[in-house]
Amino acid sequence: MRGKTHCTIGVLSVIQASLIFNIPITIFNLIMSAFFAILPDLDESHSIISDMLLKKNVSKFLLKAIIYIINILIFFVSLKLNNNFYISSIITFIAIIIIESKLTHTFLRKVFLSLIFILLAVCLYLVKVKIYFSIFCLMLSTFPWLKHRSFSHSIFATVIIYFLLKQIELITNIYNLAFLGTISYASHIFLGDLFTKSGIPLFYPISDKKFSLGFFKVGSFMSNILEILFIILLLSSIIIYLIK
Repeated sequence: MRGKTHCTIGVLSVIQASLIFNIPITIFNLIMSAFFAILPDLDESHSIISDMLLKKNVSKFLLKAIIYIINILIFFVSLKLNNNFYISSIITFIAIIIIESKLTHTFLRKVFLSLIFILLAVCLYLVKVKIYFSIFCLMLSTFPWLKHRSFSHSIFATVIIYFLLKQIELITNIYNLAFLGTISYASHIFLGDLFTKSGIPLFYPISDKKFSLGFFKVGSFMSNILEILFIILLLSSIIIYLIK
């Protein structure tokens, strides 16, 4: 399922849950639900949430800058060791080929996305914020390195998300954070990717068997039509509930 559809379904699911359980619908809750609805796709370095945290043009610029800096350092180190311009040029040329084949854009994005959450976790710890905030950030720092649709798309991950959000809720007194955040996160899995052809490993890491209730590939014409129909169905259920 596409990222914008996940986001829409997550927000609508939170609105529906808020109406059923008489929870105030606030701007914060809607923004939070949009974030958690796309959070599982942090395991994909080019997803919507990954691009929100680190724009592709920024990571491409950083990749070029890092490659240039490394090559310049290799050239001058080589030149200092052998004092031969031509040999140093050859060594640098070979280094460029090797580095560009190994240091890919996707790999660099994973590194920087992880560093964003690691640095955030360290900063929160240094300013003596409760440890659960840092643990939550450290958990998210592992997501970019996961295989797409593995741990982050499992029941186990959903349970951990709820537990950590509950601890944060108790600390900050942000009522219903755990409940609504988990509903939004779970909507990505149970109201989204479960209905795609490729499916999801619900019981990962105990089992990597994928479960699917759908027949259409993400991005296909039929899949896009079904996504629209599902959103209309959710909107209709909200409207009917309000009318009653």
